Amino acid sequence: MSSRNKKYSKKALLLSTAFLFLLLAINLMFLSSGEKQKYFLQIYLPYEDTVYFEAPVYPNDTFYHEYLHSVELSPVREYYKIDENYHMIATESWTKSFGAGIPYETKDNLERIDGFFVIQEEREIDSLNLLPSDLFPHSFYYGEKAVDLSSELSGERIRIQVLKKE
Repeated sequence: MSSRNKKYSKKALLLSTAFLFLLLAINLMFLSSGEKQKYFLQIYLPYEDTVYFEAPVYPNDTFYHEYLHSVELSPVREYYKIDENYHMIATESWTKSFGAGIPYETKDNLERIDGFFVIQEEREIDSLNLLPSDLFPHSFYYGEKAVDLSSELSGERIRIQVLKKE
């Protein structure tokens, strides 16, 4: 084999090796991005096995729901966050009165803000089960999205949950 042919063989080998390495790197990029698990915040209707609302969720995202308590007729707002393991964490409850299902015991982390009693207590929850009614306002908020539970899902048993999809 002449020195000229050897030179071209080395270049061809180098180019094909570089090309294979590039293909391998691109494949690894796509595989790793495809392996990432995505998590979604859902309003799920368990008796109908239907997802009514779904949005991607990330660590430190927050959401809340608010309603008018049917007995006390006072507003209640409950806040949640998503932790680094994609668990729902109840963080705060805001209410203007106590009793009839609303926490009433003195808490260490209780303060008064704008006429509300604010209870700050972080606890992990698996899901949030609700039964909205059109008799009293009840809404759900996540980012810029709002769902009027009392008119759109009145009488429906709903579950608010974080679900992993692959």
